[in-house]
Amino acid sequence: METNDIGCAPLTTATAVAGREWLLRSRPKGRPKTTDVELVDVVVGAPGTGHVRVENLVMSVEPYMRGRMGGEATYAEPYPIGEPMLAPTVGRVTASADDTVPVGALVLHERGWREHALVPASECRIVAHDDLPPVAHLGLLGIPGMTAWIGAERIARIETGDVVFVSSAAGAVGSTVVQIAKLRGATVIASAGSAEKVALARELGADVAFDYHDGRVTDLLRDALAQVGASGLDVYFDNVGGDHLEAAIRVINDHARIALCGMISIYNAEAPQPGPSNLIKLIWRRARMEGFLLRDHLDARDDFESQMATWIRMGAIRPVHTEFAGGVAGAWDAFLGMLGGTATGKAVVPLVADGSAREHGGSISPEKEVQDDRSGASAGR
Repeated sequence: METNDIGCAPLTTATAVAGREWLLRSRPKGRPKTTDVELVDVVVGAPGTGHVRVENLVMSVEPYMRGRMGGEATYAEPYPIGEPMLAPTVGRVTASADDTVPVGALVLHERGWREHALVPASECRIVAHDDLPPVAHLGLLGIPGMTAWIGAERIARIETGDVVFVSSAAGAVGSTVVQIAKLRGATVIASAGSAEKVALARELGADVAFDYHDGRVTDLLRDALAQVGASGLDVYFDNVGGDHLEAAIRVINDHARIALCGMISIYNAEAPQPGPSNLIKLIWRRARMEGFLLRDHLDARDDFESQMATWIRMGAIRPVHTEFAGGVAGAWDAFLGMLGGTATGKAVVPLVADGSAREHGGSISPEKEVQDDRSGASAGR
């Protein structure tokens, strides 16, 4: 049995709790394998000064985790070999050695991939709007929702009358961007990776949506523009890169805005992938293409949470997420399934058996339990 002693007081049977957590054992090459990780039993003790112990209720699995596992140069530090991995997680404080985060508080933190976590109180965020379910704080009120909001409002600056193209429109970020764009009065074109996901994008408000498997993205996008009576794009919200980005650049209008959020088409690539061959079009069209990271916009968190919570309560924004079964033991299959495209919207893993992902008010989206089909499609597209 391995013992997690980060921030622990001496272990006793009165203060210790048993749990399980996932360790990274080797850096994946290409698609991650089961041998790259290990689920181990641990004992988690009482928190030391400045720490809290959290029973994790629900965690998310994200595409960016693939880069952290592999140690590639990204905007986030690689996961160390032999240590528990990290993931955005919502949990309930069960023991506290810091007055600022009391027992019973519902908190958001990064120490997922485990059932119980010892967390520095400074790394916990007591969630606002705790009348909404825990899973909401990982999705619409969490990183994906804020990423969509920042990208749409600050980077792309979507306005009434814009023609907006959103790739990976059934993903956690893309599905939210579609809805924000419609609230802002835009015409929305969406791409996704299956008939089911295309139907969902339409349900969320996309004026036209297509399955990128149905032909060349360049041709499919031109057909979509014709269907909405537009000659070009004012905004492209890019979650995919590759052929989607090149196709969008081909049809941008003057002064178009391209928000570079992610490039999921290359995450599992074992060799460098070619970029768009038509970047000169940005000059001709005096267009702006900008990448962004959420950490540069944390000043907007309160404004974002207030606006998004209002939209959720009004029913103006619909949450979209897939719950993977199996608790912490199922988290690795959930991660592989997300990479393989089996998740629609946010991919979340309830870590307790009593439905705590829907604590405080019930499910906010239809529950969908998905098993990993080891497909080669890209997550959420």
